[in-house]
Amino acid sequence: MMTNLRYDTICSVLVLFPILIHVEAELQDISNVQHLPDIKFNSNEYSEYPDNEDGGSFTQLDEQHIKDNLYLRANSHLDKEESITTDALDKNIAWDMHWAAQLKLTQMSAVSMDPYGNIAIFHRGERIWGPDTFDNENRFNPNNGPITQNTITLLNKSGKVILEFGKNMFYLPHGLTIDQSGNYWITDVAMHQVFKFNAQDIEKHMEELKRAQFSSMTGVSSDHTSALFENSILKPSIILGEAFVPGNDETRFCKPTAVAVHTNGDFFVSDGYCNSRIIKFNKNGERILHWGRHWGAGEPVYSQLPPPNAFLVPHALALASELNYIYVADRENGRVLCFFASNGTFHKEYRHSAIGTQIYSVSYARERLYLVNGMDLYNPIKPAPVRGFVLDIYSGKILSMFAPKGNMNKPHDLYVTEDGSEIYVVELNNHKIYRFLQGVNDSVHLEDSQSIKRHRPKILVHPDTKDADIEKTNVTKLILGLGSAAVSFITICVAIAAIVARCQKRGCLLTMRKRMRWEAERRENFKLSSLLENRRGRSFKFLEKRPNTRDFSKLNTEPETSEDEHPENSLAKVI
Repeated sequence: MMTNLRYDTICSVLVLFPILIHVEAELQDISNVQHLPDIKFNSNEYSEYPDNEDGGSFTQLDEQHIKDNLYLRANSHLDKEESITTDALDKNIAWDMHWAAQLKLTQMSAVSMDPYGNIAIFHRGERIWGPDTFDNENRFNPNNGPITQNTITLLNKSGKVILEFGKNMFYLPHGLTIDQSGNYWITDVAMHQVFKFNAQDIEKHMEELKRAQFSSMTGVSSDHTSALFENSILKPSIILGEAFVPGNDETRFCKPTAVAVHTNGDFFVSDGYCNSRIIKFNKNGERILHWGRHWGAGEPVYSQLPPPNAFLVPHALALASELNYIYVADRENGRVLCFFASNGTFHKEYRHSAIGTQIYSVSYARERLYLVNGMDLYNPIKPAPVRGFVLDIYSGKILSMFAPKGNMNKPHDLYVTEDGSEIYVVELNNHKIYRFLQGVNDSVHLEDSQSIKRHRPKILVHPDTKDADIEKTNVTKLILGLGSAAVSFITICVAIAAIVARCQKRGCLLTMRKRMRWEAERRENFKLSSLLENRRGRSFKFLEKRPNTRDFSKLNTEPETSEDEHPENSLAKVI
């Protein structure tokens, strides 16, 4: 029995030891996930990369810089991945050439979709972002006035215009995102601001907006910085940034480009053309964290690849809420970066030689990335075609490409529905909007997804990241440590209970109990007092057994058997 007990104890220790090692390893991995540093930038780090029509955003760069960057990209280890063997477009993604063909707009900078399936386009009216739009300090002259045309156009699924609004509200539109609740999030690079318009206000004033879309009244105050929305039908519920004042501190932006909204109400702002950083806010517009720094011309950085937390125009954002990922289109570095949405920690980078050196926008749907590239200015001999690409988020491989008849000119933004069945792309230069329809096969997708999940890479944490919020990290580690200790304690209790139950079933506990009682009695018998008591007890018992000679009642008076009573026996002996 003791052998069985020792065997069960050894087995329990062997079971608990790997569990404790695993818990310790998990705590070590979690402690490595840290916030990125809170970096401040100088005004001389600002850089100008406008969306002007001539595409001359690199006229400032000298020839040597272009050669160095070309050499860098050509020898990047990330470009050695398997490339597409054919330039054929995906037949499963078809261009709907007749959709919104009658639409006549100018520079279209953003596209999104509301909860009702209507497509919203953000455009610049008669205003064009050119070389003289901003001064050397990235300031826009508000005396130029807001755009007098409607800047937001709403289309239904058939491509018909159902509403236009936004006149005299914006100066230089850039980003538009409609979240799952129908709220409009807008960035204006001239005002250096981010706006939120509530869905309830838009629905409430829908009829009034329809009547006002054909009105020629401006209703704009001369004080553009403080009373822009005073006479506007729609008034923003959240305004971030200081109007027409660029900056890189906790309250100001410099040409913010895009907004991505999480399902819990938190939102991210890519800031943008100057500051090259990502800022996270809660649903009330309170800043939570930020990460990123500038990586651009004029710095001796082109002898190496840009680090994952350095951007050259973070131009677009996309959220995979169910995976806790946020994707950043690092435009001038020609890559898409993936970070954890909870703390901004780097996870993965996507870059491919077939895409080229510019990525303007990115969108996410069903474990795939959709993106559009720009002109390949660093490879004039064999530039990458300008079109749309579909990437697998786990392997990073290009799954397919899509485009209208011929290639695109300068796509600026795209939107993909949650199921991936509809793709919308807006062009900046040739003033076109494209609609692509993708046949989604759920069974094939499910099979591919399961195959991919079996090969999911481990979570990558950049070794250069530092903790920007030590208190939150310590609290997290404390909670996880207490939880792990509780799990270990419960596991030990369960193991002991299992051993006890097994011993009870075998009866070894009863044997041990008897043996313990015998040992106690044996030790008790060796005590001096016990020996004396036993001896006295035995003497008394001896006297009690000895009969009293004077007590005739206790004497044996029965006669003994004699030979006289049996004469035959005596006679037999004699004979």
